[in-house]
Amino acid sequence: MSTRHAERESPSRDLFARAFVGGLVRHRHVILGIAALLTAVGAALTVSLYGDLRSEVEELLPSTAPSVVSARVLGPRLYDVNHLSVVLEGDDPAALRRFADAFAARVRALPPSQVREVEYRSDAELDYVRRFGLFYLSVPELQTLLQRVRARLQWEARHANPFVMDLVGDDAPPSLDLSVLAPSSGGALASAERFKEGYFQSADGKRLVLLIRPPEATTGYAFNHALLERVKAEAQALSAHFPGAPSRIGYDGEVATMSEEQASLRQDLALSGVLVVSGVSLVLWLYFRRWRALLSIVGSLAVGCAITFGLTQVLIGHLNANTAFLGSIVVGNGINAAIIFMARYLEERRGGVSVDDALPLAWSRTLVPTFIASFAAGLAYLALSVTRFRGFNQFGVIGGLGMALCWMSAYVVLPPLLATLEGRRPMDFSRVHGAARLTAALARMVEHRRRFVQGVALALLVASGAAIATYRGALVESDFNKLRARDSQRNGSIYWGQQVDAVFQTYLTPIAIVADTPADLQRVVAALDARQRALGDAAPLREVRTANTLLPDAPETKLPLLRELRQLLPDSRVASLPPDAREQASRYLPPVDARPPRWEDLPPTLRQPLTERDGTVGRIAFAYPKHVGTIDAKYGRELTDIIRGAIQDAGGRALVTGRPLLITDITEAILHDGPRATLLAFAVVTLLVFGVVRRPRPAAMVLSGLLMGVVWLVGLGAALRLRLNFLNFVVLPITFGIGVDYAANLVLRFRQEGPGSFARVMDDTGGAVALCSSTTIIGYASLIFSNNQALAGFGLLASLGEVACLSAALLALPAFFFAPSMQSPDR
Repeated sequence: MSTRHAERESPSRDLFARAFVGGLVRHRHVILGIAALLTAVGAALTVSLYGDLRSEVEELLPSTAPSVVSARVLGPRLYDVNHLSVVLEGDDPAALRRFADAFAARVRALPPSQVREVEYRSDAELDYVRRFGLFYLSVPELQTLLQRVRARLQWEARHANPFVMDLVGDDAPPSLDLSVLAPSSGGALASAERFKEGYFQSADGKRLVLLIRPPEATTGYAFNHALLERVKAEAQALSAHFPGAPSRIGYDGEVATMSEEQASLRQDLALSGVLVVSGVSLVLWLYFRRWRALLSIVGSLAVGCAITFGLTQVLIGHLNANTAFLGSIVVGNGINAAIIFMARYLEERRGGVSVDDALPLAWSRTLVPTFIASFAAGLAYLALSVTRFRGFNQFGVIGGLGMALCWMSAYVVLPPLLATLEGRRPMDFSRVHGAARLTAALARMVEHRRRFVQGVALALLVASGAAIATYRGALVESDFNKLRARDSQRNGSIYWGQQVDAVFQTYLTPIAIVADTPADLQRVVAALDARQRALGDAAPLREVRTANTLLPDAPETKLPLLRELRQLLPDSRVASLPPDAREQASRYLPPVDARPPRWEDLPPTLRQPLTERDGTVGRIAFAYPKHVGTIDAKYGRELTDIIRGAIQDAGGRALVTGRPLLITDITEAILHDGPRATLLAFAVVTLLVFGVVRRPRPAAMVLSGLLMGVVWLVGLGAALRLRLNFLNFVVLPITFGIGVDYAANLVLRFRQEGPGSFARVMDDTGGAVALCSSTTIIGYASLIFSNNQALAGFGLLASLGEVACLSAALLALPAFFFAPSMQSPDR
């Protein structure tokens, strides 16, 4: 736009712009010096910020969430159950056992600051079962066992006489099978039955698992990554010269998972950063074709971004899985104000206006639409900050800061920077930029195919409504494994975790219930048992283990039966049995000096987890899920309800912690906070548009274009059966803030220009709007290539939202409101 339309603008704003921009230009060296200093300080703080990435999902929940509170309170009381699982895979079971022995020796030789213990054999459990296993049978089961032994001894006596054998024939000997022992012990000693060779090995012997436990209170990415890499190096060094080395070695457990997810997040951030910088630079160059324009935009953006993330380091101090990639988004969104300013400045310069006059004109003419666009986006982000879910509120704080600071940077830094770069040698405007060809084609299509564009827009609205109405299935993604790194499912911790589950057939990190007193714990366990019985086969828990369940019931009443069994099977008689019967009889044969087991007799692997750090016993219970494998949100909800319900039934004097409860709390937080943030974002954007535009018709036009794009987005997401998760739920709130940008700039520019200006508005502002959207799409689309599936899904949905809102602004909105009469939107 040239100065001939200046009379439509506020004279007071023009005067202020001329005075303000004049001051910026006069003091440009001071302004640019301060900007450079702030950028340097902000960049240093940003480096520190990105050095503290926290990929744990716990960092997304509010600090008051029940699972977070429990973890914070119980952490100092409980022994750490974190571990690193190493899975050896090969076709030779014996060779795997030999390798495991050698590998365990190497790992145990590592410094105590890295490794506390290595578990890969069930020797302690086997020894305990051999000595005390029969105490875990009930009295009727022991009596049945005595009957079996007597029958077997009678059978052996009869068949010792060859003449009797001829008369009796080949009848089968009575079995001494004691397989009932493991279930009777509550599952705690099931490894004694499962791992009869003494190693944590699968039934076919082709997989063997070692559990490496780090020292207590050693967490964080740096430690876990260092431990994982050291263990991998030891495994590789041993495999290089070991005969019959495993064909594959895999890693799982909290140590491997955290290291893997964090490494994947860092790689995704690096890839996204490269794609955003190169992609945004390319489209800026293709649009403006002037290096000084490009340098000015990048310079002002760098100031805003550096201050944004510098303040984030001061205010928050770290990034989580949701906020880690905001760098790409802030760059893609925050650059829009500078683009609109630059496009208008170059338009004035192409019209022959001098630098001194073009700067205040561009400043004044773009101030309101970019303010609406940037602060609408900022307020949409800030709408997320009022939620309790840290995955949302920290995202909102950083995004809101970014939008505001990048806008202010554009309107403070760009004028002195452009004046400096154009001071010695002005830019050449003899060439016509080529972006107008595209926007001119769109303008012609809207003018000449208005009915067609309207029909397509309405058809898309109807199709979107149908897709939303017919959406079936869960709205929120229930399988968190689908939100982790893709590589993890193919050859990472998710894949190897499935192999560990197949070997142990139980969870290695159960749900922990900790009561105030042993009596409180017994009430909770009793309430939990009652709920389990009421559910019958649908009960979600396999076992609830306490210090009491680890020791046998009424051992004194069983002692006479065991002594009788020992009298029936003295060592001399056992030695005379056939090999198979001798092995069965001697396996659990009580010692001559049989006595009931005591707490200190239990293997440390069973005893320590149920002991608090101060030595207290009797206040901890472990709840083991019935299903082995992935715990989705539905199953997590069942586990959470039955355990928290039992605690409530018992008086509420207990805390519970575990991953299923964490999954449940995250799902609840999303469903509770997500809709509130979305409605609040729409409300504040609406108020901002009406408050700044001040006239109902143009304000309604802006919101119509926005809502049309949002409905298309939701309909497309429903048609693709996309599910919401802890990350992509923010797409709707921020789409309200960012999508309003395009409609606002077009409507307000058309309002400035007046009737008959549609083609010119599309040529200039339409091209700048398309460029703004392209940079935002690049910021989002860079995440589609992420290994992390949550990031990739967010990038896809957010990119679809950008395309929908841009199409609504450039095509549907003009077709309904601008063409063909090109009347003023004020009328």
